[in-house]
Order: sequence, then C-alpha cells, then structure tokens
Amino acid sequence: MQDLIIGKDLIIGAYTNYDWNKIKYWVNSINRSGFDGYKMMIAFNSDKDTVKRLVDSGFSVIAFNENENGYYYNNTKIPIHVERFFHIWDVLSKIKEKIRYVITTDVKDVVFQENPSKRIEEYLGFQSKYNLMAASESMRYMDEPWGNQNLHESFGAYFHEKYKTNLIYNVGVIAGDFEYVRDLCLQIFQTSINRPIPIVDQAVYNFLLWQKPLSDITMKLDSESGWAAQLGTTMDPTKIEAFKPFLTEPSPLMINDVVKTNGLIPYCIVHQWDRVPALHDMIERKYG
Repeated sequence: MQDLIIGKDLIIGAYTNYDWNKIKYWVNSINRSGFDGYKMMIAFNSDKDTVKRLVDSGFSVIAFNENENGYYYNNTKIPIHVERFFHIWDVLSKIKEKIRYVITTDVKDVVFQENPSKRIEEYLGFQSKYNLMAASESMRYMDEPWGNQNLHESFGAYFHEKYKTNLIYNVGVIAGDFEYVRDLCLQIFQTSINRPIPIVDQAVYNFLLWQKPLSDITMKLDSESGWAAQLGTTMDPTKIEAFKPFLTEPSPLMINDVVKTNGLIPYCIVHQWDRVPALHDMIERKYG
C-alpha cells in the first residue's frame, strides 16, 4: 500500500453551541482509532475551554470571531447543517499540503471504532474507479417519513415521484479523495441555499448522487459492508418496529462493546448512537 500513500488523510467536522462533553466522544474515538492524519474542527459558536481541549487533543481549530469573554461566535442565518459545507470547502481549498483522503462526519453522534484510513484504502485504493464513498441508511425514501417529506419539500412533487424509490444515503458520513470531497461540499452548499425549506442537506446530497458524474464515481456502501452504521433508521428503538418491514438489510448488532454487522464485521463508523439507549452507556464509558 505504500505507493498509494500520496499524503496524509484528514478528518474534519463542525459544531455550534456544543461544549466538550458533547464532542469528546467523537474526538476521543478518533484519537484511539489509530488514525494518524490531520484532524480539524470548525467551531461556529464555542466556549474557549472546548477549543483549548480540541487543540490539546491534536486538532486544528477554525473559529470566527471572539468576544471580550473569550467566546467564539459566528452570526449566521444559514443553518449549520448547510453552512458547514461552505466552510469545509473553504478550508480544504486553502490547504497546501498534499492530502490523500478526507473524511467529514457529524460530530455529536458519531464515533470511530476503527481507523478510517485503512477502510478507505480497501475501497478506493489500487485500480478502483470510485473517488467517493456514501453510506446507506438501509431504507428507501418512500418508506422513511422524515426523509420522504424532506425530499418532497426540497425538490417538489415531480422529482419526489421520480426518486422516491431510491435508497437514502446519509450526508453525516462522507469520505473520499481529497479534491472530490472538497468540491462535493461546495456543490452541496450551493445546491442547498435558496431552497423552500432550510434543512435540505440530506436531500441535496442524495439528489447530487443520483446524477452523473457523481453517480459513476461514488461507491454506494450498504450497512453490511461495515463502513458506517446509520442507527437512526436501523436501530432506534422508537422507530425500529415501524421501520423493520422496510429495511433492506438487517439491523446492526452490539457484541462485547463493539457494534458489528450481521456478518460480524466491526463497523468503522457508528452514527446516531445517541438514539439507542443500549449503546449510549457503552459509548460514554468507552470513549468518554
């Protein structure tokens, strides 16, 4: 694999109005995963202590304004779900180092059980025709009420009817080649602004994946691949009984404090763990 390593990899996230207790699971899991690349965080609104802890944990922090009390703030009217993609693109477009792969995820409800670099090498290395990786929610739009309505409100009745049978891919876990992730973030941002509703990043991301060239260069990974568990659809106890008939794959398993596929592959990334009480205590104990 040595000849594939052009440069280091990078993990980047963004948050607003979270303190250290909200983001420490994400940070600690990355540091314990064996990941040895660059680590960056965009802090929209944050206390100084949280920023200091991030820096002490080996993260570069991008903040905006600082008031007299040492509080970092960004007075924006765009939802962070959408605006984060502009700033991720902006940060990546200014990096001078040669980066190989970029991983960007949600922060509050994501942990890394394994080093993501090794998994991405398996998927995108050697002669792979793919440049991006997308993680399935194991449900189709028409079967998931929130996503179905969100797609309809974001793109209207015509496109909803056209795409409602498609599988949903989660915008909270994106990875791939540096330049492709960088420019995908800009596409998500520019396609999201001035839409009928404010929270459209998930629908926009999927809409883009359905069109060429992204449809040709994105590896669409199901849950059983072990890349990323999307527990909001596959394991949330408040929804699972209603969703179970519509799941395209089995729900993940928790075995000896590790979230695994039914094929017993440990997930590299576990997303939306805070929606599953059975996992909540384990994650807090393991990564807190």
